[in-house]
Amino acid sequence: MLVKMDCDDLIASGGYGRVYAGRVLNEVVPRVVAVKKARITRLVAVMKNPMLRHEACAMLALRGHPSIPEVYAWGRSQIFEYLAMEMLGETIDTALQLEEGLTMRNLIALTCQMLDALAHVHSHHIIHCDIKPSNFLFDRNPAVGQIKLIDFGIARVYRNPDTLAHVQASKLSRHIGTRTYMSLHVHNKHNPSRRDDMESLAYTVVDLLCNGLPWAHHDVHSRDVFAMKQTWDGPAICAGHPPAFGDFVNYARSLAFQETPDYATWRREFLAVAPGIGDMPVYDESDRGSTVGTHQWENGSAAAVGPCPTVSVSQESEREYVPPRTPGWLPMSTWGDPSSVADEDLIGDERRIVREQLERIEEPPMNEQKFERMVE
Repeated sequence: MLVKMDCDDLIASGGYGRVYAGRVLNEVVPRVVAVKKARITRLVAVMKNPMLRHEACAMLALRGHPSIPEVYAWGRSQIFEYLAMEMLGETIDTALQLEEGLTMRNLIALTCQMLDALAHVHSHHIIHCDIKPSNFLFDRNPAVGQIKLIDFGIARVYRNPDTLAHVQASKLSRHIGTRTYMSLHVHNKHNPSRRDDMESLAYTVVDLLCNGLPWAHHDVHSRDVFAMKQTWDGPAICAGHPPAFGDFVNYARSLAFQETPDYATWRREFLAVAPGIGDMPVYDESDRGSTVGTHQWENGSAAAVGPCPTVSVSQESEREYVPPRTPGWLPMSTWGDPSSVADEDLIGDERRIVREQLERIEEPPMNEQKFERMVE
């Protein structure tokens, strides 16, 4: 696959890379795809398992579900790796900014779709590890009413696909995920399992319900997020809204490390909040029912949630990096450090899977007048 992209076609950027709109050049019918681009290095010890190749393998393992985007091609140059995927629409939290707002009916539809997506991911022995509003995107055609889960770069296997033996509890050297949405256990540097995806999903739903989270205010320092998060239980955060939302937060926090979440029961609980929505709800942009997006946090917080000790939250990212004095490596870019995936987190033989199941993407040529000089 030959794809061309322009620096002006930047869609999104984050700690691990950037996403551009790309035009496929070697097909009869013109097509636009999303091209994710991330920094790599030629040092094999550091880049044995490149992150975008890992993300491609996760999406290939999960393909076929309406909440999983299509993935088309992967490739790498000396400096970058590329992943070509289905072009999608806006993130789900943009619905709160619309003039008509986010209706309760549509929030329930989004919640059920997110639960279905997570149940599908977990059924394939994988945990996402970074569930948050910005990782759920609408289909490019709003009329479809379907959302899709993206960003599987730090996904990992939580049980052996053949024996179904669950990974054992252990401690992490760094945090995994996004501080605002990560679980209390991950804040304490426990390795994640399905319960932690569920807790992050609960915070994602509440974020849409209340148009924010108490510990995500601009005046809360990042190192204080964990301490503040512990002081809020579900009913306190969701005061003034149907009990199912607050109960879901407390349920997710109560799950044991190897426990299987009860996706179906919570789906029924949320469907009961919007009678008549149907069993397979989709987002309806024409809905003009009652809206969400308010909170009552001025009433104060609830009692602390369990005996979780406050810890100092690391400011380090989850990226593995090349030490600055490594011979032959000279950082001359605003791009993030190269990121590699640990052997135990791989989803099968990733080199073989990508070679057999994806097209090879040629290095996308950039606009000749707009480029970034890279030295390695």
